[in-house]
Amino acid sequence: MPKVIISDSKGLVQESGSGVEINSSVTMASLPKATVVAATAGDTLVSPGVYTLSASAGVLTMVMPMASAVAGGVFVFRSTSPSAHILTGSQETTGTKVFAGTPGATPDNLGSKLTLPAVVGSSVALISDGASFLLMASSGSCSLSGT
Repeated sequence: MPKVIISDSKGLVQESGSGVEINSSVTMASLPKATVVAATAGDTLVSPGVYTLSASAGVLTMVMPMASAVAGGVFVFRSTSPSAHILTGSQETTGTKVFAGTPGATPDNLGSKLTLPAVVGSSVALISDGASFLLMASSGSCSLSGT
């Protein structure tokens, strides 16, 4: 396989060897960014994104899509009201649960329902591996139930 060199003075050059070498400044035309949705009522979600959860009347229940429908998708939830908002799933793949936590972390292991603490600013970040939503990070004491 030839080595490819990218430079401002010569452009794209091929020579013997292997790999890619960039000898010029790199700029990004645009960076990917997530959609931010202000949720004020419970909903069944279809797209990854950032969701701020606020309910003057109490707890919101957000239903996650099938993990297989959003494989690789990242979901972030942040509470902007002091309510114990709930994340759940409409269906589970046989032999798996909707959510998978890190053993020894909070929340722990597996569950069908993830509850955020009733604290403004509590949050959770999840990624779909195609079978479950894996916990990447959380603030506050989230809990998993329905194992």
